[in-house]
Amino acid sequence: MTLADVTMTAKALEARHLSGPVAGAVLGEALAAVALLASDASTDDEAWMLRMNTSGPIKGVLVEATGAGSLRGFTNRKTLDTLDGVLPVDTAPAVGESGSVQVVSTLPGRILSQAVLNVNPPQLRYVLGRYYNHSMQVPTGCNVWVVSDDGGLHSARAMLVQRMEDSDQDAFVKMLERLEDGHADTFMRERLWPKDVAAPLQDVFSSGPVIVRDEKSLAFGCRCNKKKVLGVLASLSKEELDVLIGSGQRQDVTCHMCGQTYTADASDLREVLKSMAKNAD
Repeated sequence: MTLADVTMTAKALEARHLSGPVAGAVLGEALAAVALLASDASTDDEAWMLRMNTSGPIKGVLVEATGAGSLRGFTNRKTLDTLDGVLPVDTAPAVGESGSVQVVSTLPGRILSQAVLNVNPPQLRYVLGRYYNHSMQVPTGCNVWVVSDDGGLHSARAMLVQRMEDSDQDAFVKMLERLEDGHADTFMRERLWPKDVAAPLQDVFSSGPVIVRDEKSLAFGCRCNKKKVLGVLASLSKEELDVLIGSGQRQDVTCHMCGQTYTADASDLREVLKSMAKNAD
């Protein structure tokens, strides 16, 4: 069994992206899902990306998690006027009835694995189920829980249970039943989890002692920085940079993944020109 609580990161990114309640909930679900995927990472710098394009008005979401526990991501649309005022918050109308999903794991400069799935409807619990059961051929049950209202997101969590080789089939089926019949809902929707989750999980699944074998902190983290932003500006021509420098206006560049905005002034742009000239030599 693997649990992921991405509440703090989801709240932070919801605020950074100025997301409405529905986009914030979709982002929370996706972050929880990719955190479960990244639990299989073998090294801290291994990254798992989940990209979903949908027929619904949210249009899509892209999230990433690393083996070190860093999370980042965004939805294609941040506000949905016709859905954001509807309570309770429901992500199903936002993602629509059909979608395509790409799951990729990488190390710096190298793709480790990738899978492309068509999932209808493209809800994250079905995405995880399709990936593990069909692409990975591992019997898996999973669910994603997000609590949100018109004030924004309150919690975002996910759980998966898997049957490994030589494990107890009857015990696995019982866990699947508990996962599907709502026994886990109250615990997964709690505003705050206890420090020791073993006892409540034991109650949820009516099982023997639950042993926590590994814990990892999950937190917002993005690889963007000003140096990379200036590298993007280096894609402009010398003439375009000269015009920007001559205007005397600062240039703002926002990272799509985390919402952080970087400002480049005339001195920064001159450094970009110098670097371009040096590389040309």
